[in-house]
Amino acid sequence: MDKIKICEAMYALPGEVVVRRRKSLLIPAVLLVAGVAMLVLNNIYGAGLSNNMRSALVFLGGALALAGMITLAARFFSAEGAPYYRAGRRYLRYDELYFERGLSAEVKECIARGDAGRLFSLPHAQVPAVAVAVYRTPDNRFAAMQAFEYTDLEYRPLTELRIADGQELQTAKN
Repeated sequence: MDKIKICEAMYALPGEVVVRRRKSLLIPAVLLVAGVAMLVLNNIYGAGLSNNMRSALVFLGGALALAGMITLAARFFSAEGAPYYRAGRRYLRYDELYFERGLSAEVKECIARGDAGRLFSLPHAQVPAVAVAVYRTPDNRFAAMQAFEYTDLEYRPLTELRIADGQELQTAKN
């Protein structure tokens, strides 16, 4: 399953329905500032605090600062962006769904109709005999999905990539 090909097909939609966009730097920056603030509070009020409270402040402050720093650097220096659905003003979620081989006809029908809601309601399996790669909005208003079948030690496309935007369906060639 090639997520990059699915993203490229979505980016190629007419009218720039889906664009590549870098995620916000605000949350990692807030994590970094909160972590540094906890470390500073430990240094300022350390004498009046118990040893357990000081240890907790150092541990939590260091963890938050480190997580914020790493996430901020990763988002800032990354050339990649995440798929962003402009009409819904949301980033698209990526899900991989696994189904039993016996449900392949129903899975193909759901993808042909562009019905992501029904696809998620089908019983899932732990073994990926049939796998579906889905980029979607949380409300399933927009969904790009393709089914794959696991045969001969590789995933082979079972369906073409279908893009459902409201009531409009499009088939993208890979």
